[in-house]
Amino acid sequence: MLRNSICRLLLAMLVAIAAPHAQAPQYPDPTERVLTHREQAPLVKAWIQKRFDTLMPQLMDRTGIDMWVIASREYNDDPTFRSMAPLTTFSSRRRTILVFYNPGGGKPVERLSIGRFDYDGLFTVVPTHNDAQYEGLRKVVEERNPKVIGINESDSWNHADGLTANEKRRLMAVLGPKYSPRVKSAELLAVGWLETKLPEELDAYRHVMKVAHLVIREAFSNKVVTPGKTTSEDVVWWMRQRVAELGLGSWFHPSVTIHRQGGVKPGDNVIQPGDMLHTDFGVVYLGLSTDTQHNAYVLKGGETDAPQGLKDGLKAANRLQDITMQFATVGSSGNEALRSARQLAIKEGLVPSIYCHPVGYHGHAAGPPIGMTDYQEGVPVRGDYVFQPYTWHSIELNVTHKVAEWGDQAVRFALEEDAAILAGGKWDWIDGRQTEFYLIK
Repeated sequence: MLRNSICRLLLAMLVAIAAPHAQAPQYPDPTERVLTHREQAPLVKAWIQKRFDTLMPQLMDRTGIDMWVIASREYNDDPTFRSMAPLTTFSSRRRTILVFYNPGGGKPVERLSIGRFDYDGLFTVVPTHNDAQYEGLRKVVEERNPKVIGINESDSWNHADGLTANEKRRLMAVLGPKYSPRVKSAELLAVGWLETKLPEELDAYRHVMKVAHLVIREAFSNKVVTPGKTTSEDVVWWMRQRVAELGLGSWFHPSVTIHRQGGVKPGDNVIQPGDMLHTDFGVVYLGLSTDTQHNAYVLKGGETDAPQGLKDGLKAANRLQDITMQFATVGSSGNEALRSARQLAIKEGLVPSIYCHPVGYHGHAAGPPIGMTDYQEGVPVRGDYVFQPYTWHSIELNVTHKVAEWGDQAVRFALEEDAAILAGGKWDWIDGRQTEFYLIK
């Protein structure tokens, strides 16, 4: 009953952000260009402003926290900080203490920055000397007398564990015996903040994903690959350079793996006709991260398509995607989805491995995982968190399939596509999914 109540509450709270938004920006065709940094900045700032106005008060009500304190130091930012800062901000300045105070009664949540910086006007500054922020925080707390003070400290949620030991020591000393007992972990507030997305952000994310797919499509083409000459490392570094040339960011180094009949000898990374190629690739654009795994086939002379056995393996991986999303429903947990999906997949004769994760402001983002590579029986604590609407997830998995044309060799077919849970719990691929191989001549 508690789970159902939470889901109903969240659905009600998100009605406001689901409303149609006026004058949605028209994103350019990624084959023509990506948005300049100057074009991106006002979009991102507007999202942050709307998230503060619509999401923050309701998330604070839901978690029972009326004051959220986020303390960061320059180049040692809290994981939530980037999602609250404009693109003109690359890191917190000196020591930054952000305070959100919910007075209740339908009144707006106060957004305070204790120190000197308002971050492009997103926060009201509580002026202090650069080394006197905690004295300023004490005054803010005394004036508002919060019932519950949330801090980002968590055993299980890395995204909600940004308060360092030094900053906590200073914080607790300032709060003293009167306010220290009111402190509790803000872990579910941080997770809720990071996982929930606006419709405007989803519109932008579709554009971001098209750009990511464009780079993969270029990489897995004769523009980049000359069979018998190009190595997998050549493709990897081309992808990374292409990302830089487009003005995008990265959150991990891409990879390209060769699958070959009879296996690949150690040190042999030259791409040959008949190879199946796999890439794991992600970009950061408009402050949003992508995570994609796609596959290509290098045609042999006289071939016009991949062997049927390889196509069957890809189809089996698509089927595992369908099964996984079938059980990842709003109100169910990641562990429940994992258990049910694995049972059905095995019943259907698949050899599955499922390791999905949320995606968005971080590549491996806040929210419920569906397994991990080394946790196929369930993920402790985080796997018991339930799926919510208006969240994004990377459907990452693989099946092992025997390829008849390769002498029944067992081949690992790995896919990863980003998808959104919309209103009513409906799943939607951000920019489609791979169902056919990229073909390289």
